[in-house]
Amino acid sequence: MSYEDYRAKLVSRLVDKLPTHLLTEVMSEVDMLSSGYSFEHTCTDLITVEDIPEAVKMYMASMAVRNCSMRTLYSYKNELMDFFRNVRKPYNRVTADDIRCFLFKKQTDGCGASYRRHMQIVINAFFGWLVNNEFLTKNPAKNVDQIKVPKRKLPPLKQIELEQIRSVCKSDRERALVDFLFSTGCRVSEAANGTIDDIDWNDHSFIIRHGKGDKERITYFNAESELSLKRYLSKRKSEDRHLFLCSRRPYNAISLHSLEQMVKKIKNRVPELRSKQISPHTLRRTMGTLAVERGCPIEKVKELLGHESLDTTMRYVTVSQSEIKQAHNKYLAG
Repeated sequence: MSYEDYRAKLVSRLVDKLPTHLLTEVMSEVDMLSSGYSFEHTCTDLITVEDIPEAVKMYMASMAVRNCSMRTLYSYKNELMDFFRNVRKPYNRVTADDIRCFLFKKQTDGCGASYRRHMQIVINAFFGWLVNNEFLTKNPAKNVDQIKVPKRKLPPLKQIELEQIRSVCKSDRERALVDFLFSTGCRVSEAANGTIDDIDWNDHSFIIRHGKGDKERITYFNAESELSLKRYLSKRKSEDRHLFLCSRRPYNAISLHSLEQMVKKIKNRVPELRSKQISPHTLRRTMGTLAVERGCPIEKVKELLGHESLDTTMRYVTVSQSEIKQAHNKYLAG
């Protein structure tokens, strides 16, 4: 069986089960993972598959009904499967001590506080759902102390660092991606799902149809981003309407993970930036910070970034000490 036949068969099975944008994202991941492999049809008499606990299946179904993203569903399923593989108990026999031991094991395995807190949130949400739906009378996770995560705000890029990253882009696609992520401030998942049809060239706007929480919003790009994006689009060899495509045949939509790796590869070409944590999210944070520094009201930045809460935006932006001093001199100095 050729890869094309395998892909067509997989699409035919999923087309009625997934929304179009999720199917596109899934197939993009499959294309990336399959690159460089050959395919042949084989028969096996026995395939061992670890059963997913029935309660987890029902919880996943309830999350899908709530329109949770495919990425969230994968994450929650994997975390819960990891949990049940370790505790080796049905959900109705799990205790608070089981959860504490599991989280402690993750700590000894080298997992950071942020990741362990994420796992704690997943476990608590699962058992909370069981209680709300009367499968359990008590949530054992409620008695587990919340893991404290150190509050570290990753700094945005300096203007010179942003220019350094732009200067080392080796392809039109790389430059278009960097300019677009910074100019729009969109999430990397929003860029991965975006299409040419979402662009209004006259208005310099980009409509995000499936943002976080499946919400729709409009953001904008500048002239520099327009030029680099048009240059990239004019040289593409595919009819696919997604904004960013794979560089290899069959030139399908690129995955979120591949976009993240592309930004990492670009920043590693700048010797001074190799030791720094720079991701697509850094470009988003940089856009928010520069907008505030240049006088954009933070309420407007909140809308551009697609935040529900102003507190989230406040955590994003970084205010320099010189700006604090300038504000003090302006409003409080005698």
